[in-house]
Amino acid sequence: MKKALFTLAILVMAFGNVSFAQGKANLKSRATATVLKHYGVRDATTMVPQTATWETLENEKYRTSYTYDEFDYKLVEEFTRLNYGDGWIDFLRNSYEYDFNGNVLEMLVTTAWSGYWENAAKLSYSYNDDKLSEVIVQLWENGAWKNDMKEVYNYNGDVTTVLYWGWNGNNWFSAELYTYTHSNSTIELIIQYMQGGAWQNDEKQIFTLDFDERVVEIVEQDWVNNTWVNDEQTIYNYEGGVFTSKLIKDWNGSAWADECRYVYEHDDKGNAIQGECFSFAGNNWVYADGDIEIAYGYSEMSNEYYGWHVDVEYVDLTAVGESVTVNFKVYPVPAENELFIQAEGLQKAEIYSITGQKLMESNQNRMDVSALSKGVYLLKVYDQAGVAETQRIVVK
Repeated sequence: MKKALFTLAILVMAFGNVSFAQGKANLKSRATATVLKHYGVRDATTMVPQTATWETLENEKYRTSYTYDEFDYKLVEEFTRLNYGDGWIDFLRNSYEYDFNGNVLEMLVTTAWSGYWENAAKLSYSYNDDKLSEVIVQLWENGAWKNDMKEVYNYNGDVTTVLYWGWNGNNWFSAELYTYTHSNSTIELIIQYMQGGAWQNDEKQIFTLDFDERVVEIVEQDWVNNTWVNDEQTIYNYEGGVFTSKLIKDWNGSAWADECRYVYEHDDKGNAIQGECFSFAGNNWVYADGDIEIAYGYSEMSNEYYGWHVDVEYVDLTAVGESVTVNFKVYPVPAENELFIQAEGLQKAEIYSITGQKLMESNQNRMDVSALSKGVYLLKVYDQAGVAETQRIVVK
């Protein structure tokens, strides 16, 4: 039984349309990505998607545009449009807020399913020493946010646990426990569910890593009659550091049998710019819908897109960085009512929120910040040639 992985957009689209168990399965892929990153697997690079267009066998097309903050290059928005064949229409928007350390605090999902934008889901994130500690998922119902599920992370050396909770309308109840154990070249995930006041085995995944800390194989097993039984095998293939294909096999009781495969085309930087999904039908491979895992930055990160074909365009965030040639000083630090800028050839200064929203502008070396709430902001200073430099400021 294949465990579906979704893009973030598809994952959140699912929250309002699937059962609690399916919702947890979708969150499982996010939890695994978080744990792999914690263990140093597939660390982020500066190469990120700019647009992604994918198509299903039902001729549905989705196109997502990614917007990044120009200061810290964090993902600010994912905007998805849908085309049934009659033109592109607005479909889904994910927007993000971050803390001072760059940790995402909230992901807000709005949809245009009814022809106008409305709230759909909200994910709130909490941290302990910059490590993700809790995610709460809420759905928008009857004009208010309602709890749906949450996941709680605990880190203890090479063991990470993720406890999933459900909401019964009044209280949280523990539902499933995910335990990840990192040992040499493997990561083992054991999934358990609560029954009779005790945790019962359900599923297991064994991730095999190569010397470059990339996942090369995932074996999934089910707990049947007090023993682990093979279920599915995923094999990742690389050539010269590039993720070229993925093969998934099912266990037929005595051996692994081909189920589906994914094939990719790359640019000269190792980014997968196209991907296609095939299923094994008798003796032939045929097009099929599936989770097309796109790798970029020489396989160091990946996105999931559901469909039979996907095209991706990329942008290197280092290429959009600003020239840092303007030297200026700001005082007092922190500022309370007034902020003074000491710079040669000052043309103008702008203050932005930490998420990139411009709040004020001045061509003077003094700015009145008394109307700003206490917090961290970004000050952008331009010289007469239009060259800019940005630094963080604190308003108390």
